[in-house]
Amino acid sequence: MNTPSPRPAPLPLPFPLPLPAAPAPARSVGACDAEIAAAVLATLPAASRTHLLALWRSFDNDPVAALAAVHAGEAGEHWLGPRAQWSDRIAPERVAAIMTRRGTRVLLPHDPDWPIPADCPDPPAILFAEGDAFEALLRPAVSIVGTRAASPHGLSDARELGAHVAAAGYTVVSGLAIGIDGAAHRGAIAGGGCTVGVVATGLDITYPRRHTDLFAQVRAHGVVIGESPFGTPPEQWRFPQRNRIIAALGEACVVVEAKATGGALSTAGHAMRIGRALLAVPGSRRNPAATGANELIRDGALPLLEPRDLFVALGLRAEGARFSTAKSVPLSVAATTVRGAFGGDAATIDQLVSRTGLALSELSAALRELERVGFVTRAGGRVWPQ
Repeated sequence: MNTPSPRPAPLPLPFPLPLPAAPAPARSVGACDAEIAAAVLATLPAASRTHLLALWRSFDNDPVAALAAVHAGEAGEHWLGPRAQWSDRIAPERVAAIMTRRGTRVLLPHDPDWPIPADCPDPPAILFAEGDAFEALLRPAVSIVGTRAASPHGLSDARELGAHVAAAGYTVVSGLAIGIDGAAHRGAIAGGGCTVGVVATGLDITYPRRHTDLFAQVRAHGVVIGESPFGTPPEQWRFPQRNRIIAALGEACVVVEAKATGGALSTAGHAMRIGRALLAVPGSRRNPAATGANELIRDGALPLLEPRDLFVALGLRAEGARFSTAKSVPLSVAATTVRGAFGGDAATIDQLVSRTGLALSELSAALRELERVGFVTRAGGRVWPQ
């Protein structure tokens, strides 16, 4: 397994930098002044991606020298705006304390283990990263994205695909959102692999809140990364910007379910622009959550019917890679009848009564039996076969 390249020896900051007395955790920034300096610069209110990239170029990729010049007012006002806007914002002690406590790393474009490929047309100027498996950023990766309003079928497909990708040795990259993203991360973890969550906020902000446990799991089995400094809230415009990073990290991008508009199509667009393999899972035309994925296929994306389709697109052999098939579980006659009435798609209770000819009480008992063994689930007023 590859390991990140060693960091250069720390450089002294041009002003005092007291750090917590407790020893820093492994891979922390406790003694890495260059990372702290870069993080401090990123917290300045006018420090856009363009400004930071200009600073790296002007100071020979030395954040310490760049911060010293900015602190002394010698970087030029065109870099970061009038000095009055940020002269009281330079707080390396505070940033260092946060990074040491959280075990945060900072990655820069000139680092040997910078994960963004050179073909990304608008790369970030800095990445903040936290997690226990930084090798996830060094492995080949596949991006798996989709709608927040996913169907049970879509969630199952995303989990299974994430597990297959992880089992094949690829990192699963997604956006830690509700729906398809979360299912893909969970599948990768269940498959014993690595996963990378790309966020649009500061790493100290958990969004959505309901994914607090998932954030912790992704950190334990991979890395959470983002280009925004600590304290950055979930502003809407940041999510399309986040999506370009998700697309750039993957050798291929898979859209499991997507509505006609939304973030998944944004990620797909970024993937197409930088020449990544783009695949989409086809769905029923009656499923609004599949509209965007179906349109991508119509416009040239490869249809993904089985995980092997992804591996073929990546140039890999994929014998035996299939989505899960029917389990061998003994069922009652009524449950078997109901199971055969779906036709592979969701159905309402009224539709199942009509198709099976069963009384409502018999149908209800059969559905409870199918739910117990995981053959169906209920969502959105319909019953979904699994």
